[in-house]
Formats: sequence, C-alpha cells, structure tokens
Amino acid sequence: MKVILLGTGTSQGVPVIGCTCETCTSKNPKDKRLRTSAYIETGGRKILIDTSVDFRQQMLTNRIDDIDAVLYTHHHVDHIFGMDDLRQYTQRHNKFIDLYAGKSTMKELKITFRYVMDEELIRHKSVPLVRFNEIQNKPFTVGNVEVIPVKVSHGNIKIFGFRINDFAYITDSSAIAPEELKKLTGLKVLVLNALRIRPHPTHFSLQEAVEVAMSLKPKRTYLTHVTHDLLHDRINAALPKGIELAYDNLKLRL
Repeated sequence: MKVILLGTGTSQGVPVIGCTCETCTSKNPKDKRLRTSAYIETGGRKILIDTSVDFRQQMLTNRIDDIDAVLYTHHHVDHIFGMDDLRQYTQRHNKFIDLYAGKSTMKELKITFRYVMDEELIRHKSVPLVRFNEIQNKPFTVGNVEVIPVKVSHGNIKIFGFRINDFAYITDSSAIAPEELKKLTGLKVLVLNALRIRPHPTHFSLQEAVEVAMSLKPKRTYLTHVTHDLLHDRINAALPKGIELAYDNLKLRL
C-alpha cells in the first residue's frame, strides 16, 4: 500500500498571502504547505481523498497519471474545488471516475459542479465524467478495496474520515465519538488534523490531536491540516515519539 500526502496545509495554505511570520518566510520546504489531500494506491486501485484547491499542482508534482476514485471528507472549498481537473484523467483514459461522499457533501458537490451532469457536455466529454456514489457510515468497496468511513465532528457538522487496511486519514475534526474511535484501533499509520497551538472551535489543536493519537497508539501518527502557527522543525522536536508533523509529498509504504 502506497500513500502520498499531497498537501498538509489548512484552507489558506502556507505561506499565507501577505504574511511575514517566521513560518511563512521559512526556507525549509517542509514549511510550504498546499491544501490538504492524500493519494492511495492499494489493491490495484488509485484512490484520492479530496480534490483540493491545489489539485492540479499536486498531480503534476507527484506525476500521478490516473485516478480511479475520490473519497470526499466534506464539501468545504479547500477540499473540493479541484474537482474539475479530474477532466484530464477522464479524457485521457476515456472513463468515468467514481466519487464517494456523504449525503450533505454529495448534495453540495452536485450544486457546485452542476455542469458535470449536463448530458450534452458529457457527450462531448468536455466535463469531468464522474459517477456520484452516496455513502453511509458503514463499510463500502472501491473495486476490491474495503473502505471504512469514520464519522467525526467538524464543529457543528458531521464529516467523514476513512480507514483503508491499517491506514486511517482524519482531517478537519474537532471531536470523535467513542464508537468511531473504535474503528481506529490497531493502525500502523494515522494521519490526523492538528490546526494550531491555540484551541479552535472546529478543528483539533496540536495538544488535542496529540492526546487522540496517544490514546489510539498507532505505530506512527502524522499531523496534517496545519496553519503557519506551527514551524515544522521546532514543533517536531517537541512532539512525543511516534508523532510528527506531516509535510507535502511525504510518501509512506505500509
């Protein structure tokens, strides 16, 4: 199983426009963070989690030549707005790509990208050719790959994280119910959001994310969806063993 963390920044990315803080002006490439997304290869399938605003750049940087399916965590702009660039894959490979999302996210995708359902545009293949698959909070399959949704709170809304084999990806979470935490036991790798040092109403802070990771005890935890509050090397030096900040284009093999 191959995983690439395509982007590890929050909705504004890092550096933040107009900011001159030490993280935004850092020369360390690990302090340059595109919007959050991940790519997984397993069971002969190429699976994307979210089509971030930076989708095109992420695909070009990592030379990803095909996508079979996209798992959407939720419908916020930084997680969906790259969807139109799936068109390059559907045209090149003459195929449809399956999109998987919960009910509210699916509704918003169909509103935001309503033109992809235009039959005339579909016939000319001038839009992304996609199939909408609404998911519930129960396992489903992408080909022969089992995906286990993990329902988490993102402030007042419910969104999905996903577990595939011994890997789990949770972003934009502010709370995880005990019954959902049970789905995250026995992991080799956990990717978990840690927005900033100060508390936030809709995302885990750094300390909260560390506490979740330490309670679950995966072999490795990588913290993502990070703002410019967190200078990569300084924060990593202070984190407990087995927990570290993720960075763009980090490649993992399980």
